[in-house]
Amino acid sequence: MALKIDKGLIKGSLILLIAYNLYNLLNFFFHFAMVRFLSVVEYGILASLYSIIYILAVFTEAIQTVIIKYTTKEQNKGKLKNIIKKLFKKSFFISGFLFISHLLISIPLSFFLEINYYLMAVNGLMIFLAFFTPITRGILQGRKKFKALGINMIVEAVAKLSLALIFIFIGWTVYGAIIGTLIGVLIAFSLSFISLLDVTKSKEEKSDTQGIYNYTKPAFIIIMIIFLFFSIDVIIAKIFFPADIAGAYAISSILAKTIFFGTQPISRAMFPLSAENDSSKKSENIFSNALFILCFVILAALILFYLFPTLIIKIFSGKIIVESISILFYVGIAISLLSLTNLILLYKLSLGKVKGYQYLSIFILIEIILLSIFSSDLLQFSIAFITASAIFLWASIFLMND
Repeated sequence: MALKIDKGLIKGSLILLIAYNLYNLLNFFFHFAMVRFLSVVEYGILASLYSIIYILAVFTEAIQTVIIKYTTKEQNKGKLKNIIKKLFKKSFFISGFLFISHLLISIPLSFFLEINYYLMAVNGLMIFLAFFTPITRGILQGRKKFKALGINMIVEAVAKLSLALIFIFIGWTVYGAIIGTLIGVLIAFSLSFISLLDVTKSKEEKSDTQGIYNYTKPAFIIIMIIFLFFSIDVIIAKIFFPADIAGAYAISSILAKTIFFGTQPISRAMFPLSAENDSSKKSENIFSNALFILCFVILAALILFYLFPTLIIKIFSGKIIVESISILFYVGIAISLLSLTNLILLYKLSLGKVKGYQYLSIFILIEIILLSIFSSDLLQFSIAFITASAIFLWASIFLMND
């Protein structure tokens, strides 16, 4: 069957592609600045803390995905207002419990990762924002307010970058980067209500959220697995390699992960469009469009990583780091495979094809085992990451079919 161009996907993808790439470019500048103003060891610590933030993003992505699925077909603003109220209440208690748990877990973890406990405690405040931010953004995306969503994310990135630089310049080092991140996200969250005034000012009506909670478990587990898989390589590298080598790996990993972040707008635009279509043929065509665009972006990125690794690392870090240069292309392949996996799993999730999702957790264990065993040098470590990512991609294709 010939590929039929889906205008809704193209328009939504284009808006989000511009917004997300501006957002990702600003995040790139954030890490660009951090790697220059912090030492390699300090940046390794920051990368480890950001890996924890990426793991916390499991909650953000799961909540946002569930809300998108629900609000795509819910047009009653009064019910949406009631949903916001209910979710805020639940999020407060759950995030409070998780923050206390984080404080306790951080006691041994701070010694294990050789990171100051108070720094990890401050980093843990992201738990609250991880629960609240996706509620408003999920409604924006579910209602296809892609422009408002994109602007909100750009505001977050600008605030985070600006504040982190100010705090680092006054001598707060890694603390400055983390506190700048926290305040930047908080500012964006507060401003997101401006785009939801038509909802918040409407007369509240009781909503049935049973469908939301039934859908939450598979959505949460699937997204948790994706983000754990995405984040855990830097943490394992921090455990098995000396601080300077772990820092060098973190630099390549952050650069490679721009592929994942750069292609997220495609899957984000696809999700609500696929979820609202009852026609399997139309949903398949939307997915085919998304897959074609995704592969094009991935190919372009990998060509750049292969041809210009030294230039990319030098521009990013301000110096030539041989260890980072030697593995950039390989880590890029691993992240590219994970980006494909992410698209496939989100597509199946949008259709409610969640049977067998619980088996996906096995592939996190496979990743941990492979990275732990093959950790004698960074090249071997990177190839193990590719292998784990390829196995995970295979699983995403053949599992979760109702």
